[in-house]
Amino acid sequence: MTDRDPPSGPRAETTADHPPDSPHDALFRALLADPRDAGTVLLEQLPPEITRHLSETPPRLVDGSFVDPALRGTTSDRLYAVTLTDTRPAFLYVLLEHKSRPDPRTPLQILGYMLRIWERHVGRDTAKLACLPPILPLVLYHGRARWRVPTSVLDCLDMDDSLRPLVQDLRYTVRDLGRMPPESLSTVPHIRAVLMALRLGTGDDAPLERLVEIVAALPDDSLLERQVVHYIVRVIGRLTKADWRRVAALAKPDREDTMVSLAAQEWRAEGRVEGRAEGTVESVIMILEARFGPVDPHLRAHLATLTVEHLQPLVARAATIDSPDALFEGGGSS
Repeated sequence: MTDRDPPSGPRAETTADHPPDSPHDALFRALLADPRDAGTVLLEQLPPEITRHLSETPPRLVDGSFVDPALRGTTSDRLYAVTLTDTRPAFLYVLLEHKSRPDPRTPLQILGYMLRIWERHVGRDTAKLACLPPILPLVLYHGRARWRVPTSVLDCLDMDDSLRPLVQDLRYTVRDLGRMPPESLSTVPHIRAVLMALRLGTGDDAPLERLVEIVAALPDDSLLERQVVHYIVRVIGRLTKADWRRVAALAKPDREDTMVSLAAQEWRAEGRVEGRAEGTVESVIMILEARFGPVDPHLRAHLATLTVEHLQPLVARAATIDSPDALFEGGGSS
């Protein structure tokens, strides 16, 4: 260790306190769980003008998330401490956007996350304010719509061009995975397979031959294999059990039964969650009908779209509100 080692990193809300909210998040974390894979992803996805400043010291994961809790269903993040070629420390901040369309707020959100990282890095040691490590943000996006959001807060400012040189340019890099040819995603087969799987997160149907290609590239009996199988089962709604058996037989004929078993675990888990959600919806409706009479069909339909986490607080709320219209007031899902 030297006085120029990567920064120890700020304390953030831990992943244990805030478990992954989505299959996208779980797959993203599995891909970056191996430090070697994380280093490869960063080197391949960041532009050369950044990577040429990175030393050969592997990036070190800083535990925690800086994303707003309300956004954790659609956004995941990872923070890495790195050493630059001039021996100074820096942070690489990776944001994975799961939304189907780019979020216009991304430049401001990233600016806010960078501020949190710096604030927690400094803590009470104000001397660190004179030597803050630079933060290099990378956005990985795999939605349907093309990314057209500015990659710098500077581009969002309404001002005369003569003022622009006077404003610091905080720019981030975006990699639109859905627009990249599969072969350019990564030179490492299993990393390329995971990034190809993420592209399925738009909900579109995937050709079985593409699924075979993805699954065949995964290391046997690995965390990535399990997470990719669970991800495919959860995000491809029209994938039948017969389809999956064909994929397993073609991709890994010697592990066909194991692959089918992995998918079956996810199907059973989904069934349990859906059953809990349906039961909670019925509880809310029963309380509302007992107090106010028949429930509006539109309200029924909306309740059916909510997760168990969103539904559970509504059970108690249904017993105290003055009318069904007030069910979602005061911070509930709407």
